[in-house]
Amino acid sequence: MGASNSSLFGKMLDNVFPRVPPFFHMFTLQTEILVKGMDVLVRYMEEPKSELVEELIKLEGLANDLREKHLDVLNNAFSTPLDRQDCLDTLTNLDIPVANVRVVVQEMDVLKIAPDKYSLEMAVLLREAASALQRGYAKLDGKPREGDADAQAAILARINLDRAYRKGLAIIYTIDDDIKNLTEHAQGAEAAAMKHVVEMLKRREVYRNMRETGAHLSHIGSLLHGIIVKIG
Repeated sequence: MGASNSSLFGKMLDNVFPRVPPFFHMFTLQTEILVKGMDVLVRYMEEPKSELVEELIKLEGLANDLREKHLDVLNNAFSTPLDRQDCLDTLTNLDIPVANVRVVVQEMDVLKIAPDKYSLEMAVLLREAASALQRGYAKLDGKPREGDADAQAAILARINLDRAYRKGLAIIYTIDDDIKNLTEHAQGAEAAAMKHVVEMLKRREVYRNMRETGAHLSHIGSLLHGIIVKIG
């Protein structure tokens, strides 16, 4: 009888004072998948394997499912621990980088684009930014101000990715040897130059997609910073 009354009383309290869903924990779950995705990207750039592409596809599916589940919670929540728009922006942005890098490795696998030291450098920077976001969001529930350093680290991802992007472009756009061979009418010079141009275009697309992923991680870092300013 006592247990039944207690249960009834609890339900009455929930109706009057609805429980706040654990959004901070939800953020943490999504950042865990984000970090796993960036880790798979680094592993692919170290040693490209088709099974890593499949692993990223699965992670993207998990990220999408988790986002939809969490958005459903948000839509039905009576109250949230922070501004509802901040919850929405975070939940809808954390899965996008995983989809971006899935595209990167899938295109590299299909088009037979071998990783190089610049794509690996960018992948490592992306993983570092994702790890910073994971640390920062984990600190919201307890020590939010301490998470701002992590937010700033993620924000700086865009600058660091831009530097690596430009270094990579400087190398792939080097055409001195092609021009020299074409000028001297070397055997096979035209075919080699055309092959180089195609390789240049494909690799530039890889670099560009990774650079945009860095920009998106930077944006998420800005979202985190904004949340910390409000609740810190």
